Amino acid sequence: MMGNIKVRILRILTLAAFVSILIGCSKKEPAQPESSSPSSQAVPAVPMKPVEKAPAPAAAPAAVESKAQLGQPAVKLDGLTWIKGEPVAFQAGKVYVVEFWATWCGPCKATIPHLTEVQKKFKDQGVTVVGVSNEAKNLEKVKTFVTEQGDNMDYTVAVDTTGTVETGYMKAYEQRGIPTAFIVDGAGNVVWYGHPLADMDEVLTQVAAGTFDVAAYAKVKAEREAQQRQAQALIMEYITGLRDDKPVEQTRPVAEKLIEMAPADILNQIAWFMLTELDEANRDYPTALKLAEKANNLTEGKEASLLDTYALALFKNGKVAEAIAAQTKAVELAANNKQMQEELKTRLDEFKAALSQ
Repeated sequence: MMGNIKVRILRILTLAAFVSILIGCSKKEPAQPESSSPSSQAVPAVPMKPVEKAPAPAAAPAAVESKAQLGQPAVKLDGLTWIKGEPVAFQAGKVYVVEFWATWCGPCKATIPHLTEVQKKFKDQGVTVVGVSNEAKNLEKVKTFVTEQGDNMDYTVAVDTTGTVETGYMKAYEQRGIPTAFIVDGAGNVVWYGHPLADMDEVLTQVAAGTFDVAAYAKVKAEREAQQRQAQALIMEYITGLRDDKPVEQTRPVAEKLIEMAPADILNQIAWFMLTELDEANRDYPTALKLAEKANNLTEGKEASLLDTYALALFKNGKVAEAIAAQTKAVELAANNKQMQEELKTRLDEFKAALSQ
């Protein structure tokens, strides 16, 4: 029981913009953040396994002394075994998306179609997408996987057989969960990193157009990470209280503090955790509704993913008609994401069925 709770806590504590260890996820799609702001929603990811070094690596990975910062030069894509497409060497004026994934990673598989869409959408703007796996001991497995994916995985793919590239990106930026993508701009600098389903597309649009302000983005990102760290202690205290079956009189004051200071994405993730993953006996539905409502209000009811959580919270609190209204709006907002929209429609149908009973 205790071990399961710790795993669930990690699912909440870790966000795409501030990953320590991320095991699974509780929301399948991220909220779409405002322009030039860091990702505002945790998204699926799993802890990255240690690099599987080839028997005779061409070069030893360089040691990482401190966390790299946005705007620093990107490590060259050397020491890779190219599985699909031609070898990639960074060129001035060209933009690159370097994404780390693995065949065993479920969330990684879910992002493959999106990365293919990104490659097609931005190809004429000089953008190249490169998927990098560290499965050096399973080259044939990776080759078979990529072949079976066919056009579904229509971008360049490589395997990091030396660990050099993983060190220069994942370890340098202290990223431990996959999938994680990095955007390298036309000057050869890393200007963004995060989950491919977070705000990557929006940032990539600006980078390709030469309008992205990496300094401003980095500042906002740092501020958000600091805020998240402050919230972590409260989150741990709150979830631990639920785990220990503390009465709501003790846990709710902690939740009220979170509602006052936590950003929308954290509030949303805690609410979703309470509604779907916490043991039934420990679910405090009224508090979950408060969390979800605040998250929805902070985003002005414009985020499909957060509206989905809010609708479920309404439903669990017996407010079925209101849940249907919120979920209907969520479905409409997800019009540009068919996979997400279908999931939201399924939940909407469940709400409607309950109302008719």
